[in-house]
Amino acid sequence: MQKFKFVVDIQYKSNVRDPRGETIARVLREENDIPVESIRIGKSIHGEILANDKAEAERKVVEACEKLLVNPVTEEYEVKIE
Repeated sequence: MQKFKFVVDIQYKSNVRDPRGETIARVLREENDIPVESIRIGKSIHGEILANDKAEAERKVVEACEKLLVNPVTEEYEVKIE
């Protein structure tokens, strides 16, 4: 088995409010005169996984996302395997 690095980028779905992002955008506009239109705050998970090949590594990480790492009601995600 090989070791593969992975990154999971998790964001709120576009129809879900992001109060933290809204607050940061407002502060940048109103208090710092930076003309930010919008900001969405997400999270990323970095790790390593053992697999026979890159495709298997991606399948395993997607399975982890669907079972535990991501809330499918409010979040969407993207997996990157290195």
